[in-house]
Amino acid sequence: MHDLVKRGLAAFVPIAILLGMIVLPLYTVAVGEPVKLQMEPVDPTDAFRGDYIQVNLEAETVPASRLDRSAIEYFAGHKGGELTVYALLKKDEKGICHVKSVSAENPRGGIYLKGKAYEWEDDEQKVYIDYHLDKFFVPQHSGKEIEQAATKGRAAAVVKIYRGRAVITNLVTE
Repeated sequence: MHDLVKRGLAAFVPIAILLGMIVLPLYTVAVGEPVKLQMEPVDPTDAFRGDYIQVNLEAETVPASRLDRSAIEYFAGHKGGELTVYALLKKDEKGICHVKSVSAENPRGGIYLKGKAYEWEDDEQKVYIDYHLDKFFVPQHSGKEIEQAATKGRAAAVVKIYRGRAVITNLVTE
């Protein structure tokens, strides 16, 4: 009987790990707040995997002027560091969300994205934030159309956000 328990655990642990990897994204899609984020020009094809969109979001490049004091102090003391940040979003009149401010402290309310910010270069005065929203597979032969719309500023990623975690659910063009 003792050997049976060991074998059962050995089979259960990998399955539990795999299920754990999909639970948070699925929960985010189920209960998350849907928002649109402006996209920048993208690369639409991969020779081996078909059409996909290399998602470049406007929210990933933020002017350093939108950092709050906690983030500025961190980067002042940690050259070349990275920091977990929370980008508070604000919707414009078209329903597109833009980064209002970036903080090292978890906000108490509002719609926000959690990501990793990397130190900015003094001459650029921009902070680069990685939200892990970088690829989205699209129907065959539709990548070029989305790329062209993004180049003209007419493409957005529909994202579900729950407590800072985000999952891309669709790409739309206007």
